[in-house]
Order: sequence, then C-alpha cells, then structure tokens
Amino acid sequence: MFKIKYYLDKSKIHGLGIFAKEDIKKGKIIYVHNDKLDLILTQKEFNELNKKEKKLVLHYGYFNKKLNKWRLDHDDIRFCNHSKNSNITLFQGKIISKKNISKGEELLQNYSEFKDKKSLAIKKII
Repeated sequence: MFKIKYYLDKSKIHGLGIFAKEDIKKGKIIYVHNDKLDLILTQKEFNELNKKEKKLVLHYGYFNKKLNKWRLDHDDIRFCNHSKNSNITLFQGKIISKKNISKGEELLQNYSEFKDKKSLAIKKII
C-alpha cells in the first residue's frame, strides 16, 4: 500500500509511471507490500497458467528472489519504472526514498533489487 500521495502519468521511460504528488524527504516510507492482497504464486502454480496469464504476470509482476515465488502486486506499484539511477529503494521489506524527491518527479526503482533473472529468461521464451 502506498504511504504517500501519488498519481499516474505518461512516463518518459516507459508507458505509465508513478509520480510524486508532494515533496518527499529522503528516507520516507513510500510503499509497503501486502501479501494478503498481492497474488503470490509458486513455480508450479505459475507453470499451470496459460500463455496469456503468464504474459500478464511477466509484464506486471516478477519472480521475487527473497520469497522464491512469483509476485503480482495488486495496485499501482506495478507501474513503477526501472532505472539504474533510482530514487526509491527496497529497505527492510519496505520501499523508501533514497533521496529527496520533488513534487512531479517520477518514482524509479532499480529492479535488480528484487527481480530475479528468471523473470527475464522466461519472458524471452513466451
């Protein structure tokens, strides 16, 4: 669940992105996952999906290294775009700001913090 005010808008990086609706201080909690709302699949459950369903999980979800399971977030966090020059980061199970973020700035995360290479390899096959 988001802990900040945000909005979705066209991203210069890819499709839609998440943008700060307010100034955000470094270290502020941005988002906390909710395992009761997110779809979490074992590898067996993922394998049982049809091709269209797998593509959906691969596009909006990812293979979570820590959980060793596939995760499809239930809300707008799935629109967070990747950047090696990210301004948010995963810290102790929460997503926090790495630096001060200005109102109107896109929230960007380095996917390698949580996304396993398995997601990318399977995406190429399907």
